[in-house]
Amino acid sequence: MSKKDILETYFNGNTVLTARSILIMLAFALVMAAVIFVTYRLTHSGTAYSAKLNATNVAVTLITTVIMMMISSNVVISLGMVGALSIIRFRTAIKDPWDTVYIFWAVVEGLSVGSQNFKLALISVLFIALILILLSLRAAMIRKYLVVIRADATADPAALDGIVSAHCKSFRLRAANQTGRGQELIYEVSAGKALDPDLLKALKEAAGVNGVNYLEQSGETVG
Repeated sequence: MSKKDILETYFNGNTVLTARSILIMLAFALVMAAVIFVTYRLTHSGTAYSAKLNATNVAVTLITTVIMMMISSNVVISLGMVGALSIIRFRTAIKDPWDTVYIFWAVVEGLSVGSQNFKLALISVLFIALILILLSLRAAMIRKYLVVIRADATADPAALDGIVSAHCKSFRLRAANQTGRGQELIYEVSAGKALDPDLLKALKEAAGVNGVNYLEQSGETVG
């Protein structure tokens, strides 16, 4: 192959995208994005559900599909896209690592559809959705709470341990602060969907206890 043939292949080796093929790929990408959208809504367990972030997953899937169609249609454009995308810097901080998983998932599905690997996109989106749902159900079955007990100096920590152990299968003392006027004990307990109300009642009625608060642990924040 001569140098001229190589250059002609490089500059003219384009894949023709018809309007019909573009719409088919975008429609298929939208189906993949819908699966991601529903999975994120079902598995979200943070303090506040972000509809904007979930809509971002749909947009990222479609945009990535368009980028892949551009790259696969022309070699020169693919090199230009690499240079253009390399100068983009995203400054938005993602607080929950779980959200990063969904954004990356949307990018991968967009790449699969844009490269016309429809079978790969369909099988992977269903398989990953199933795994994420199962993981979220497992996490929802066992929840952890922090029980904060404020008591005066006369309260017996051993008696409080006994009350907590009687109502919880798994617990541990995370912190204990004592002063001349009183003490504060923080327990980490495991429970089902909700903390046993009898535990809170028994702790409030214990000798020397002035107040009891509990917080649910959820990811990077407590509350």
